[in-house]
This record gives sequence, structure tokens and C-alpha cells, in this order.
Amino acid sequence: MDATDRHVIKTALRTLQAAGGTGLNKAALLDQIDLAAGGPTTDEQREEAFRMLQERGWIAWHLEPIWHEKRWTITERGLTALEGM
Repeated sequence: MDATDRHVIKTALRTLQAAGGTGLNKAALLDQIDLAAGGPTTDEQREEAFRMLQERGWIAWHLEPIWHEKRWTITERGLTALEGM
């Protein structure tokens, strides 16, 4: 992971930390990944960053009770990773 990738992941984790238990839907999280990159990114690049967050167990989803929408939040493991970055 290069410095740009690390910045993108760190920004995504910080955003989820700020969102708290409410979390974000996937589209909003992907938008934050795009913004953190500092320029336009491809769908593949955003999905790759999202996949990394998910596969490492740094994010998890819950079903929002009113609209039944998946909301993503940072996990304890993600908080630990963020502290280490």
C-alpha cells in the first residue's frame, strides 16, 4: 500500500469513525474515497479500496431499521488500524 492508498483508507476510516453508530451507505463511503484520492478515480479503484476495508474486517454493515438500507460502520479492528496509521 503506497502513501496515496494509505491516505484514502485512513480518510475512509476517519469518516466512518465520525459517522458513529449511524454509519454511511456504500455510495456515500465511495464518495469519500473518491474525495480522499484528490482527483477522479475509477469505479474499480473505489471498489478495490472498499473491498480492502471489508476484507480486513475494518468495516461492517448493519441494516438500517426504517428504510432497510445497509449502513457501514467502523469496527474495533478498524479503530485499531486507524490508530496505527
